[in-house]
Amino acid sequence: MPSLTARRLGPADYRVMPWKNGLGSTVELAVHPAGASLENFDWRLSMADVTRDGDFSLYPGYDRTLMLAMGRGLELDFATASAPQRLQRPGEAAQFSGDWPAYCRLLDGPVRDFNVMSARGRVEHECLEVSGTPIEFIWEPGFETLFCLGLAGTLVLKMPGAGEWQLASGESLWLPVQAGQEGLASLMVMPHTRETLGAMVRLRSG
Repeated sequence: MPSLTARRLGPADYRVMPWKNGLGSTVELAVHPAGASLENFDWRLSMADVTRDGDFSLYPGYDRTLMLAMGRGLELDFATASAPQRLQRPGEAAQFSGDWPAYCRLLDGPVRDFNVMSARGRVEHECLEVSGTPIEFIWEPGFETLFCLGLAGTLVLKMPGAGEWQLASGESLWLPVQAGQEGLASLMVMPHTRETLGAMVRLRSG
């Protein structure tokens, strides 16, 4: 790849915002387009500390993935829309519609979650756990955005001929669509220790 646009981000780059329903706060890691409000973004990535049971905000028209980042677990109850989903281990994730009323029940104390939202029909997303063994991601840079977040320990990322990065817990790497780039690229994501946990998100216009 002749040139690469990459943004390494840390806590100083993130934005603390109130939840849409006003019942808590979230740390916005990245949003597209830049500066978009909670009503009109294409995609949004965030983390939140959940300290008590309660309702999640509604996001009609959006698809969501929620990954447990830290803590002893939670259960999401969607009333009649779907069966409850229980996340008991950091790295486990639930996928659901932002149209569904969701009630979060903590299983054993506060948790931290990582949340991915994309506008249905405009953007498709995939969120994968990175732990244990290295994973090779094949990236189509002319059409896809990649976002890698360190949740625990240290992640090492290598892209042959383009770059190498290390991400500590709370740090992230954002690889936006590379305009004019053709073909495929390989990104190796390697957990540094057995306890390392990360999340890799793919975002692609639908």
